[in-house]
Amino acid sequence: MGITREEGGPKGRKRLISADFIDPRDLGPNSPLRDLARAYLQELRDKGRSELTLPRYERFLIELLDFVERDGAAPRIRDIDIRTLRAFSSHLARRRLLAGRDAGKRPLSAASRNLHLIALRGLLKFGVLLDLPVPAPEKIELAKAPEPSPDARHLDGKKLERLLETIDTSTDEGVRARALLELLVASGCRISEVVGLERAKLELDRHAPTPPDGIRIVDEVTVFGKGSRYRRVFLTMRAREWLQTYLRARTDKDPALFVTRRKKAGGSYRMGVKMAQTIVAGAAKRAGLAENVSPHWLRHAAITTWAKEMNVPAAQRLAGHRNVATTSRYLGSTDAELKELYKKRIG
Repeated sequence: MGITREEGGPKGRKRLISADFIDPRDLGPNSPLRDLARAYLQELRDKGRSELTLPRYERFLIELLDFVERDGAAPRIRDIDIRTLRAFSSHLARRRLLAGRDAGKRPLSAASRNLHLIALRGLLKFGVLLDLPVPAPEKIELAKAPEPSPDARHLDGKKLERLLETIDTSTDEGVRARALLELLVASGCRISEVVGLERAKLELDRHAPTPPDGIRIVDEVTVFGKGSRYRRVFLTMRAREWLQTYLRARTDKDPALFVTRRKKAGGSYRMGVKMAQTIVAGAAKRAGLAENVSPHWLRHAAITTWAKEMNVPAAQRLAGHRNVATTSRYLGSTDAELKELYKKRIG
Protein backbone atom coordinates (compact mmCIF):
# COMPACT_ATOMS: atom_id res chain seq x y z
CA MET A 1 0.00 0.00 0.00
CA GLY A 2 1.53 3.33 -1.04
CA ILE A 3 1.09 6.51 0.96
CA THR A 4 3.30 8.89 -1.01
CA ARG A 5 1.70 12.02 -2.40
CA GLU A 6 4.62 12.60 -4.77
CA GLU A 7 5.25 16.11 -3.44
CA GLY A 8 8.45 18.01 -3.85
CA GLY A 9 10.20 15.54 -6.12
CA PRO A 10 10.65 14.96 -9.83
CA LYS A 11 8.14 12.99 -11.82
CA GLY A 12 8.62 9.28 -11.52
CA ARG A 13 10.40 9.51 -8.17
CA LYS A 14 10.14 6.17 -6.41
CA ARG A 15 7.70 6.28 -3.56
CA LEU A 16 8.94 5.83 0.00
CA ILE A 17 6.38 3.18 0.78
CA SER A 18 5.40 0.79 -1.98
CA ALA A 19 4.06 -2.72 -2.31
CA ASP A 20 7.67 -3.97 -2.23
CA PHE A 21 8.82 -4.89 1.26
CA ILE A 22 12.27 -3.75 2.36
CA ASP A 23 13.77 -6.20 4.81
CA PRO A 24 15.67 -4.17 7.44
CA ARG A 25 18.23 -6.99 7.60
CA ASP A 26 19.28 -6.10 4.07
CA LEU A 27 20.21 -2.56 5.04
CA GLY A 28 23.86 -1.75 5.51
CA PRO A 29 26.17 1.27 5.54
CA ASN A 30 26.22 1.34 1.73
CA SER A 31 22.44 1.11 1.32
CA PRO A 32 20.70 4.19 -0.09
CA LEU A 33 19.46 6.60 2.57
CA ARG A 34 16.11 6.55 0.75
CA ASP A 35 15.78 2.82 1.53
CA LEU A 36 16.27 3.51 5.24
CA ALA A 37 13.47 6.09 5.09
CA ARG A 38 11.20 3.59 3.34
CA ALA A 39 11.96 0.88 5.90
CA TYR A 40 11.30 3.32 8.74
CA LEU A 41 7.87 4.25 7.37
CA GLN A 42 7.07 0.58 6.93
CA GLU A 43 8.00 0.08 10.57
CA LEU A 44 5.68 2.91 11.64
CA ARG A 45 2.83 1.42 9.64
CA ASP A 46 3.46 -2.04 11.12
CA LYS A 47 3.32 -0.53 14.61
CA GLY A 48 -0.13 0.85 13.90
CA ARG A 49 0.58 4.54 13.34
CA SER A 50 -2.50 6.18 11.88
CA GLU A 51 -3.04 6.76 8.17
CA LEU A 52 -3.08 10.48 9.00
CA THR A 53 0.35 10.36 10.67
CA LEU A 54 2.12 8.29 8.02
CA PRO A 55 1.69 10.74 5.10
CA ARG A 56 2.88 13.58 7.32
CA TYR A 57 6.04 11.71 8.34
CA GLU A 58 6.62 10.76 4.73
CA ARG A 59 6.32 14.39 3.64
CA PHE A 60 8.89 15.44 6.24
CA LEU A 61 11.34 12.73 5.19
CA ILE A 62 10.91 13.56 1.50
CA GLU A 63 12.02 17.11 2.27
CA LEU A 64 15.11 15.73 4.00
CA LEU A 65 15.87 13.48 1.04
CA ASP A 66 15.36 16.31 -1.46
CA PHE A 67 17.82 18.39 0.57
CA VAL A 68 20.60 15.76 0.65
CA GLU A 69 20.00 14.56 -2.92
CA ARG A 70 20.50 17.96 -4.55
CA ASP A 71 22.56 18.15 -7.74
CA GLY A 72 21.98 14.48 -8.47
CA ALA A 73 23.58 13.16 -5.31
CA ALA A 74 22.63 9.65 -4.16
CA PRO A 75 23.70 9.53 -0.49
CA ARG A 76 24.25 6.25 1.28
CA ILE A 77 23.41 5.64 4.92
CA ARG A 78 27.08 6.00 5.86
CA ASP A 79 27.16 9.45 4.21
CA ILE A 80 24.72 11.03 6.63
CA ASP A 81 26.53 12.99 9.35
CA ILE A 82 25.66 15.56 11.97
CA ARG A 83 26.95 18.45 9.84
CA THR A 84 24.55 17.55 7.05
CA LEU A 85 21.66 17.27 9.49
CA ARG A 86 22.47 20.62 11.09
CA ALA A 87 22.51 22.14 7.62
CA PHE A 88 19.06 20.67 7.03
CA SER A 89 17.83 22.16 10.29
CA SER A 90 19.17 25.53 9.19
CA HIS A 91 17.40 25.09 5.84
CA LEU A 92 14.09 24.56 7.66
CA ALA A 93 14.62 27.74 9.67
CA ARG A 94 15.01 29.75 6.48
CA ARG A 95 12.51 28.30 4.05
CA ARG A 96 9.09 29.82 3.52
CA LEU A 97 5.71 28.15 3.80
CA LEU A 98 4.87 26.10 0.72
CA ALA A 99 1.07 26.10 1.00
CA GLY A 100 -1.85 27.98 2.51
CA ARG A 101 -2.78 31.64 2.34
CA ASP A 102 0.64 32.66 3.73
CA ALA A 103 2.61 30.55 1.22
CA GLY A 104 5.89 32.23 0.36
CA LYS A 105 5.28 35.00 2.90
CA ARG A 106 6.18 33.54 6.27
CA PRO A 107 8.91 31.15 7.43
CA LEU A 108 8.09 27.87 9.13
CA SER A 109 7.18 28.32 12.76
CA ALA A 110 9.38 26.73 15.42
CA ALA A 111 6.62 24.21 16.12
CA SER A 112 6.43 23.20 12.45
CA ARG A 113 10.21 22.86 12.21
CA ASN A 114 10.13 20.61 15.25
CA LEU A 115 7.65 18.28 13.55
CA HIS A 116 10.21 17.76 10.76
CA LEU A 117 13.03 17.25 13.27
CA ILE A 118 11.03 14.79 15.36
CA ALA A 119 10.49 12.69 12.24
CA LEU A 120 14.24 12.91 11.58
CA ARG A 121 14.97 11.81 15.15
CA GLY A 122 12.70 8.82 14.65
CA LEU A 123 14.57 7.87 11.47
CA LEU A 124 17.92 8.07 13.27
CA LYS A 125 16.63 6.07 16.24
CA PHE A 126 15.48 3.39 13.82
CA GLY A 127 18.94 3.38 12.22
CA VAL A 128 20.64 3.08 15.62
CA LEU A 129 18.42 0.11 16.52
CA LEU A 130 19.59 -1.56 13.29
CA ASP A 131 23.26 -0.91 14.26
CA LEU A 132 23.72 1.36 11.24
CA PRO A 133 26.33 4.17 11.23
CA VAL A 134 24.00 7.15 11.75
CA PRO A 135 24.29 10.09 14.19
CA ALA A 136 22.68 9.67 17.61
CA PRO A 137 19.10 11.04 17.55
CA GLU A 138 19.66 13.14 20.68
CA LYS A 139 22.15 15.25 18.68
CA ILE A 140 19.24 16.74 16.75
CA GLU A 141 18.25 19.78 18.77
CA LEU A 142 14.68 21.00 18.58
CA ALA A 143 13.83 24.66 18.12
CA LYS A 144 12.54 26.53 21.14
CA ALA A 145 8.83 26.89 20.45
CA PRO A 146 6.59 29.12 22.60
CA GLU A 147 3.57 27.52 24.22
CA PRO A 148 0.52 28.21 22.03
CA SER A 149 -2.07 30.56 23.49
CA PRO A 150 -5.34 28.77 24.29
CA ASP A 151 -7.20 31.91 23.17
CA ALA A 152 -5.88 31.37 19.63
CA ARG A 153 -8.48 28.65 19.11
CA HIS A 154 -11.17 29.72 21.52
CA LEU A 155 -14.80 30.51 20.73
CA ASP A 156 -16.90 32.07 23.48
CA GLY A 157 -20.35 30.70 24.17
CA LYS A 158 -22.20 33.30 22.13
CA LYS A 159 -20.12 32.72 19.01
CA LEU A 160 -20.44 28.98 19.42
CA GLU A 161 -24.23 29.20 19.55
CA ARG A 162 -24.24 31.51 16.55
CA LEU A 163 -22.16 28.98 14.65
CA LEU A 164 -24.71 26.26 15.39
CA GLU A 165 -27.92 28.24 15.03
CA THR A 166 -27.11 29.83 11.66
CA ILE A 167 -26.79 26.47 9.89
CA ASP A 168 -29.61 26.12 7.36
CA THR A 169 -31.28 22.87 8.40
CA SER A 170 -33.94 23.00 5.67
CA THR A 171 -31.68 20.82 3.50
CA ASP A 172 -30.23 17.35 4.00
CA GLU A 173 -26.72 18.81 3.90
CA GLY A 174 -27.67 21.33 6.58
CA VAL A 175 -29.08 18.65 8.87
CA ARG A 176 -25.90 16.64 8.40
CA ALA A 177 -23.76 19.70 9.19
CA ARG A 178 -25.77 20.47 12.33
CA ALA A 179 -25.52 16.85 13.53
CA LEU A 180 -21.78 16.83 12.89
CA LEU A 181 -21.14 20.09 14.76
CA GLU A 182 -23.40 19.17 17.66
CA LEU A 183 -21.55 15.87 18.06
CA LEU A 184 -18.17 17.61 17.99
CA VAL A 185 -19.25 20.19 20.58
CA ALA A 186 -20.85 17.61 22.88
CA SER A 187 -18.15 14.97 22.76
CA GLY A 188 -14.98 17.04 22.27
CA CYS A 189 -13.83 14.38 19.83
CA ARG A 190 -11.06 14.83 17.32
CA ILE A 191 -12.45 14.96 13.80
CA SER A 192 -10.67 11.72 12.87
CA GLU A 193 -12.49 9.99 15.74
CA VAL A 194 -15.87 11.25 14.57
CA VAL A 195 -15.53 10.32 10.89
CA GLY A 196 -14.39 6.86 11.99
CA LEU A 197 -17.62 6.14 13.88
CA GLU A 198 -20.16 3.57 12.72
CA ARG A 199 -23.85 4.44 12.84
CA ALA A 200 -24.62 1.10 14.51
CA LYS A 201 -22.64 2.29 17.53
CA LEU A 202 -25.05 5.18 18.06
CA GLU A 203 -28.43 3.95 16.85
CA LEU A 204 -30.31 1.77 19.30
CA ASP A 205 -31.29 -1.67 18.04
CA ARG A 206 -34.92 -1.73 16.94
CA HIS A 207 -35.65 -4.32 19.66
CA ALA A 208 -34.11 -2.15 22.40
CA PRO A 209 -36.50 -0.16 24.62
CA THR A 210 -36.82 3.55 23.90
CA PRO A 211 -35.11 5.75 26.55
CA PRO A 212 -37.34 7.90 28.77
CA ASP A 213 -36.54 11.00 26.69
CA GLY A 214 -37.74 9.29 23.51
CA ILE A 215 -34.45 9.70 21.62
CA ARG A 216 -33.25 6.42 20.13
CA ILE A 217 -29.60 7.48 20.07
CA VAL A 218 -27.12 6.31 22.74
CA ASP A 219 -25.88 8.87 25.24
CA GLU A 220 -22.34 7.48 25.29
CA VAL A 221 -20.10 5.86 22.72
CA THR A 222 -16.57 4.43 22.55
CA VAL A 223 -14.16 6.12 20.14
CA PHE A 224 -10.74 5.00 18.95
CA GLY A 225 -8.41 7.93 19.36
CA LYS A 226 -4.89 9.26 19.31
CA GLY A 227 -2.19 6.91 20.51
CA SER A 228 -4.35 3.90 19.54
CA ARG A 229 -6.40 4.32 22.73
CA TYR A 230 -10.12 3.78 23.30
CA ARG A 231 -12.20 6.07 25.48
CA ARG A 232 -15.84 6.75 26.28
CA VAL A 233 -17.41 10.03 25.27
CA PHE A 234 -20.84 11.35 26.18
CA LEU A 235 -23.55 13.05 24.15
CA THR A 236 -25.93 15.82 25.15
CA MET A 237 -29.64 15.51 24.51
CA ARG A 238 -29.41 18.14 21.77
CA ALA A 239 -26.63 16.28 19.98
CA ARG A 240 -28.63 13.06 20.17
CA GLU A 241 -31.72 14.78 18.76
CA TRP A 242 -29.85 16.11 15.74
CA LEU A 243 -28.13 12.77 15.13
CA GLN A 244 -31.52 11.06 15.21
CA THR A 245 -32.95 13.59 12.75
CA TYR A 246 -29.99 13.10 10.43
CA LEU A 247 -29.99 9.29 10.55
CA ARG A 248 -33.75 9.01 10.08
CA ALA A 249 -33.49 11.09 6.91
CA ARG A 250 -30.91 8.76 5.38
CA THR A 251 -32.06 6.07 2.95
CA ASP A 252 -28.67 4.40 2.38
CA LYS A 253 -27.28 1.35 4.15
CA ASP A 254 -23.69 2.59 4.50
CA PRO A 255 -22.36 1.66 7.96
CA ALA A 256 -20.53 4.98 8.39
CA LEU A 257 -22.09 7.53 10.72
CA PHE A 258 -21.40 10.45 8.39
CA VAL A 259 -21.46 9.99 4.63
CA THR A 260 -21.12 12.06 1.47
CA ARG A 261 -22.25 11.59 -2.11
CA ARG A 262 -18.78 10.61 -3.25
CA LYS A 263 -17.97 6.91 -3.32
CA LYS A 264 -14.58 5.87 -2.00
CA ALA A 265 -12.32 3.24 -3.52
CA GLY A 266 -13.50 0.64 -1.02
CA GLY A 267 -17.14 1.17 -1.93
CA SER A 268 -18.06 3.25 1.12
CA TYR A 269 -19.42 6.79 1.12
CA ARG A 270 -17.84 7.58 4.48
CA MET A 271 -17.05 11.25 5.04
CA GLY A 272 -13.35 12.09 5.12
CA VAL A 273 -11.52 14.47 7.42
CA LYS A 274 -11.11 17.15 4.73
CA MET A 275 -14.82 17.18 3.95
CA ALA A 276 -15.66 17.53 7.65
CA GLN A 277 -13.21 20.41 7.94
CA THR A 278 -14.84 22.10 4.95
CA ILE A 279 -18.29 21.76 6.54
CA VAL A 280 -17.14 23.37 9.80
CA ALA A 281 -15.28 26.19 8.03
CA GLY A 282 -18.28 26.86 5.78
CA ALA A 283 -20.63 27.04 8.76
CA ALA A 284 -18.33 29.54 10.48
CA LYS A 285 -18.18 31.70 7.36
CA ARG A 286 -21.96 31.76 7.00
CA ALA A 287 -22.22 32.65 10.68
CA GLY A 288 -20.08 35.71 9.99
CA LEU A 289 -17.24 34.66 12.29
CA ALA A 290 -13.90 36.30 11.57
CA GLU A 291 -12.04 33.32 13.05
CA ASN A 292 -10.82 30.57 10.72
CA VAL A 293 -12.71 27.89 12.65
CA SER A 294 -11.73 24.24 12.31
CA PRO A 295 -13.11 21.11 14.02
CA HIS A 296 -10.31 21.35 16.58
CA TRP A 297 -11.70 24.71 17.71
CA LEU A 298 -14.83 22.86 18.78
CA ARG A 299 -12.70 20.42 20.78
CA HIS A 300 -11.11 23.41 22.51
CA ALA A 301 -14.57 24.82 23.28
CA ALA A 302 -15.75 21.50 24.74
CA ILE A 303 -12.68 21.05 26.96
CA THR A 304 -12.96 24.63 28.24
CA THR A 305 -16.63 24.09 29.09
CA TRP A 306 -15.88 20.86 30.96
CA ALA A 307 -13.14 22.52 32.98
CA LYS A 308 -15.38 25.44 33.96
CA GLU A 309 -18.51 23.44 34.71
CA MET A 310 -16.78 20.48 36.41
CA ASN A 311 -13.03 20.61 36.97
CA VAL A 312 -9.77 20.21 35.08
CA PRO A 313 -9.19 16.53 36.03
CA ALA A 314 -12.67 15.68 34.70
CA ALA A 315 -11.89 17.60 31.49
CA GLN A 316 -8.64 15.67 31.21
CA ARG A 317 -10.42 12.31 31.38
CA LEU A 318 -13.14 13.35 28.96
CA ALA A 319 -10.56 14.67 26.47
CA GLY A 320 -8.48 11.50 26.66
CA HIS A 321 -5.30 13.32 27.70
CA ARG A 322 -2.63 11.36 29.53
CA ASN A 323 -1.62 14.29 31.72
CA VAL A 324 -3.30 17.43 32.99
CA ALA A 325 -0.67 19.73 31.49
CA THR A 326 -1.96 18.87 28.01
CA THR A 327 -5.51 19.71 29.06
CA SER A 328 -4.45 23.04 30.52
CA ARG A 329 -3.07 24.13 27.14
CA TYR A 330 -6.56 23.77 25.67
CA LEU A 331 -8.35 25.98 28.17
CA GLY A 332 -9.57 29.28 26.79
CA SER A 333 -9.02 32.54 28.68
CA THR A 334 -7.80 31.08 31.99
CA ASP A 335 -7.52 27.98 34.11
CA ALA A 336 -11.06 27.63 35.44
CA GLU A 337 -10.17 26.02 38.78
CA LEU A 338 -7.37 28.50 39.50
CA LYS A 339 -9.67 31.45 38.81
CA GLU A 340 -12.41 30.03 41.03
CA LEU A 341 -9.95 29.48 43.88
CA TYR A 342 -8.56 33.00 43.45
CA LYS A 343 -12.03 34.57 43.59
CA LYS A 344 -12.91 32.54 46.66
CA ARG A 345 -9.75 33.19 48.67
CA ILE A 346 -8.55 36.57 47.39
CA GLY A 347 -11.69 38.30 46.16
